Amino acid sequence: MEQAERYPSYVVSVASALSASSKPLTVDALVDKVRGQRPVGKGVRSAVYRALKQLYQAVPLGDGHYGWLTHLLQNNMFRHPLSAEEARRGFLLLDELEHAVFFPQFFQTHRPDSRNLKIELFGGPVLACEAAIERRTWSLRLGAPFVEWIDEQGGQGHDNIIIMVMDAAAGHYVLRLQPREMRDEAMIRDRNLLVAMAAEELVADKRRAGQSVPTWELAALLIARALFTDSTPPDDLHLVLQRHSMLALLNGKGYVVKDVHEAGGSRAAARSASSSSLDDAGSLAFWGPQSDSEGEMEFGPEDFDDAEGDSCQDYEEYLAQLAESGQLSTPLSHSDYHLLEAELEMLISLEQEFGYLMPEQGVRVTELSGRLFIDPDVLRNSEQDPFDDSDMDGPLFWQN
Repeated sequence: MEQAERYPSYVVSVASALSASSKPLTVDALVDKVRGQRPVGKGVRSAVYRALKQLYQAVPLGDGHYGWLTHLLQNNMFRHPLSAEEARRGFLLLDELEHAVFFPQFFQTHRPDSRNLKIELFGGPVLACEAAIERRTWSLRLGAPFVEWIDEQGGQGHDNIIIMVMDAAAGHYVLRLQPREMRDEAMIRDRNLLVAMAAEELVADKRRAGQSVPTWELAALLIARALFTDSTPPDDLHLVLQRHSMLALLNGKGYVVKDVHEAGGSRAAARSASSSSLDDAGSLAFWGPQSDSEGEMEFGPEDFDDAEGDSCQDYEEYLAQLAESGQLSTPLSHSDYHLLEAELEMLISLEQEFGYLMPEQGVRVTELSGRLFIDPDVLRNSEQDPFDDSDMDGPLFWQN
């Protein structure tokens, strides 16, 4: 029997462990849980880190712990600006943040999520609904009962809908209408500024990598920072970042710090064939599979200083593994590490494409995997496929 048939992959094992835990887990705790599900080798920590990067719902909390997005959403509250059309026709257009709130698994595969939701209208009926499409935008179709509920409460466009997460795993949410004149503007502004500052910090971490941060990734990271647990939620995410942050939204898909975007844009304009646009499918940059045009900006090395102080989670794990190994060799620099990592990934990709490697290439794989503390089987068994929207019956963009 094939190994993949006998044992769950690292991705499946890590997802199982995190989704089963109501509390965030450290990498050490995840390693222990993975050991209980499948055989592991010396590269188990690296394998766990790589699995975490492939799971959208596995969200870093910034303190060495990882949480499962569905659990992190518990008791969160979000503000939705109600439009006149939504109030009249009975639906809510979803931006990326709200899409992740109602359908946290969607951004793992970017495939339509068919789960049924229990939507309780505060002081009104309880509705069963699912994802729908309005104006080529993902939406939540609530129908006539929602229209009647809005009308009974004297609601109208420009009022707010407060979304309360009761049980994200069970799909149970409560919607409350807040008239515009009841907004606590001072408190909302404070919440907006907190979100904007946190978003700037998170996006700035990606600056030297020359990457934009997809909005859905940024949304999960902000949720992990408990920025939506207050009873007075901030405004719409895109509005907050536009008005209160130094971030720029590239082609409706990902955020960069404005000064980086402007510098990169001016340089890109001088290149006859370059572009800083993202592809239609978007990217799962941190958690998901990468391809040539997934979420990466067309910045060259001259746009970023490659200082020795640069680091990332993979590199920190490499340094930790090197220290644990007792080897006396000088650590690779951050950029050298990623250069060799890319070579290893390329060789594994060639092996999968052609079905074999030449002997010297196989030796090189062994050499690189040992030097970088990367288990090549983790790369071979990656379950993620590049996103293909050819059969997708839905929009690629969030236009609101």
